[in-house]
Amino acid sequence: MIVLHVIAGPDIGKQHVLPDTEPQLIGRSTEALGSIDPTVSRRHAELTPSAGHWHIRDLRSTQGTWVNGQRIEARVQLRAGDVIRCGDTQMRVQTMEPGAVTPLVAETDPARLQAIGETVATISHSVKNILQGLRGGADAVELALRRGDVEMAREGWPIVARNLDRISWLVMNMLAYAKDRPLEIEETDIGAVVLEACELMKSTAERRGVLLTTQVDESMPPAPIDANAVHQVLLNLLANAVEAAPDRSGRVTVRCSLDGARGVFRIDVNDNGAGVPAEHQPRLFEAFASTKGQRGTGLGLAVARALVERHDGTLAYAAIAPHGTQMRAEFPADRGDPDSDRTRGPVPGSPSDTAWDAAIQ
Repeated sequence: MIVLHVIAGPDIGKQHVLPDTEPQLIGRSTEALGSIDPTVSRRHAELTPSAGHWHIRDLRSTQGTWVNGQRIEARVQLRAGDVIRCGDTQMRVQTMEPGAVTPLVAETDPARLQAIGETVATISHSVKNILQGLRGGADAVELALRRGDVEMAREGWPIVARNLDRISWLVMNMLAYAKDRPLEIEETDIGAVVLEACELMKSTAERRGVLLTTQVDESMPPAPIDANAVHQVLLNLLANAVEAAPDRSGRVTVRCSLDGARGVFRIDVNDNGAGVPAEHQPRLFEAFASTKGQRGTGLGLAVARALVERHDGTLAYAAIAPHGTQMRAEFPADRGDPDSDRTRGPVPGSPSDTAWDAAIQ
């Protein structure tokens, strides 16, 4: 007998015992196993028993069906220990003997506890460094106020502001990393989201003497995105770019456009910094694998990629000659939701990126 144990998502902790001979549906419809996860389609996937084994196939769901991190394109046989992901919901496949008590996932896995300990240590170290920066900046401002030296206070305040930004980003990324909230997909002006994120980052860029410029195609149609998630992606990419750019001569350029031929909305964030060393590139998107030394946690890019991929999009790194970095996020222009009543016309074409690509060299 097979049991599906929900290990992530709004239904976490729920268990589904599958009968040996009856096919089952995963989804939000009345005939399905049932889920309150809004990212799961009404008829998301089908589970079928055959010759003592269970198989799963996707039913053209919006976000696809994944087994052990791989999106399935055909019927796949399930085995004990497999992890199924539908939308934001993850389920572990477990077996049990008839009449046995439904098995539970062990909460004291030594490897899991070790990972938690390492995570806490990394975060604690980052918080300690930020607090030291805040203390130093606050001391400088306090001394300036006692002396009535406004110019000295102006020099100390950027240290305080910079570390306030760092701890704000850290908290937001910790929340996103620790708990995957369901995406709230709506037709959104993605260009407005880009401009808002750049406006928030402008003061940080100005404090470092970095020129932040944007180019947004105003003719783009609405994008099916979670605006808050995309906003967080942009803040992480912009924070990295501004920090990588050289002080007083740095340039960060952001472009948002629609690639009609490929059916994706594209956001490029480029900087003229030193780039990412080749030895660090393979771990660029790995959590806690920071290339910034004591100044970073390694959460920013990991969270950004996770949020982009939950949109069925991609986030990729590219070097800019002779030096610099480009981070490119792409989001599908049509999510192909079979449960949605909306209809959309063909995605319009978009101009070539040649002129832009030449401009950032």
